[in-house]
Amino acid sequence: MAMTATGDEPALTPAETARLASRAVIDVGAAFGHEASFAQAGRRLGLGPWAFYFGARAGVLGPVDADVVTAVCGFFAPGFVRPAWQAALAAAQPAALVSDDVRLCVTWARCHLGGLPGIERLADLAGRVVDAADATSRGLFAAWRAWPDPAGDPTARAGLALLRLREHRGGGHLLAVSAEGLTPLEAILAGPGPAKAAANGWDPPYPAVTGEGAQRLDAAGRRTDALAGMAYACLDTAERADLVSLLQAAYQRATR
Repeated sequence: MAMTATGDEPALTPAETARLASRAVIDVGAAFGHEASFAQAGRRLGLGPWAFYFGARAGVLGPVDADVVTAVCGFFAPGFVRPAWQAALAAAQPAALVSDDVRLCVTWARCHLGGLPGIERLADLAGRVVDAADATSRGLFAAWRAWPDPAGDPTARAGLALLRLREHRGGGHLLAVSAEGLTPLEAILAGPGPAKAAANGWDPPYPAVTGEGAQRLDAAGRRTDALAGMAYACLDTAERADLVSLLQAAYQRATR
């Protein structure tokens, strides 16, 4: 049953909606990339996982320099991005890589979210948030929003809306981290830690994590919710509550 606001509970603010939606937006919006089919699609082009990842995700920008991809993806070491991106461009046109990404996203959504009660309302509400979102300083989100949808069924629209909301939140988080005086590497070390830093191509030795760094990352998280929440202001309080409930149901369906 969808969660709705009543007189006995406080109405969800836009920022609180973004916070409650974040787990589903982050995890469900990228879940298709963890499927075996994603790696297989890359291998068919002769690409390793990271080359296909950057090509499929950032291909919406066109054949830009790797520094642009590093800037918009944010949390990856420049020396890690460049060879992967160049390999992707050598293997296929960016639009073809993006088309593969969209196909994989839609296929995953239909497989895992198809038949979810309320999927049409989820697609409609999430789509309205995507349309209302401010794309300022979020180039990757803007490019993904401009990319045409291949199909109009609710499950496909929901899957692509979550991908786009993930890019919007990710771009906002990058802005928030910078505003709090952290570098991407410092934010990773203060959060997920050295293993994630290594996975994202950063070479040790790493700077020590300080208490101040952890506090700044917490502040960046709150700022991220506030920035992402601005888009959810297009919904009234009952619609925000419905969307959170539907996203939680999608998360449970996708992770069971």
